Amino acid sequence: MQYPLTEKIGNPDLLVGREKEFRKFGKWLANIPGRLSKSRALIARRKSGKTAFVQRIFNQLFRYNGTVIPFYFEFGENKIWYPNLAINYYRTFASHYISFLERDERLVTRLLSLEKIREYGVAKSLEDFVDDVDFLLQNKEVSGSHDLMWQTAYTAPHRYAAILDTRFLVILDEFQNITQYVYPDKNREGNPDETMAGSFHSISESKVAPMLVTGSYVGWLMRVISKYLQAGRLKQIPMSPYLTLDEGLEAVYKYAEFYHEPITNETALQINELCMSDPFFISCVIQSEFDDKALMTSQGVVNTVNYEISDRHSEMSKTWNEYLQMTLQKVNDKY
Repeated sequence: MQYPLTEKIGNPDLLVGREKEFRKFGKWLANIPGRLSKSRALIARRKSGKTAFVQRIFNQLFRYNGTVIPFYFEFGENKIWYPNLAINYYRTFASHYISFLERDERLVTRLLSLEKIREYGVAKSLEDFVDDVDFLLQNKEVSGSHDLMWQTAYTAPHRYAAILDTRFLVILDEFQNITQYVYPDKNREGNPDETMAGSFHSISESKVAPMLVTGSYVGWLMRVISKYLQAGRLKQIPMSPYLTLDEGLEAVYKYAEFYHEPITNETALQINELCMSDPFFISCVIQSEFDDKALMTSQGVVNTVNYEISDRHSEMSKTWNEYLQMTLQKVNDKY
């Protein structure tokens, strides 16, 4: 299988299970060409495998080379100036589109410059590329035009799908961050523009370029969707962090194999049970830095699991502490 988008999970074989989820989303994806699919929000807590899941959807669509063209964009946790977001978003969209058309996997991560996108538009007689790039380049330093720059960027998938009679899947990862890190001020001072999510209010109803959004902070994402994308524009799809028992056991064996960690059939069952078939929990136990880790004995498994849960220096504890601190900060900011 092709993996033009480097998946954050690492080795692609570490994505285990999710057969039910892929089957349900497969039906939704199959309806996009007929303009029958409504935009979706994938709702799940952090470390549930959301990003791995949507990145795999991107790679599957790219490999299939059908009528649905995938576009993936992650809103980062870093401050960014409004016009730079517009340019970054547009470059990513155009590069993914051209990558798909030309079957050039490199362009998924090696984004084209605006100038190169314009050159491609001239060579292929795609006037919209030429016009969009000219507008973005001419108006970056014109403060009164920044809203129009962003509009040019975020409407691009819908506009191109309508004009060229094609279909896009717009995958927006960590969508809630758009309300926290985009600054109107060039020096990124003052307050971020919390209304940025409202940009997608109308195009979230697109049937030619439906959206698939995710977020790691469920409450925050739900508030953003409720406030700026009202009236059920995004169908909310819950995603369990837990695999089935069989999938969880497969994950135990897979992680143990890849990380060269000796286990027995008995301790594999025990790890899966104690970790509740949670792939993140399983990975923490298999990769644990516990000094007395011994996953070939029942007591060794218990001790290692206890370390990951209770020791503040363990990967699992540090990850959850970070998550809780961010969540509490959002609660305090609200109240």
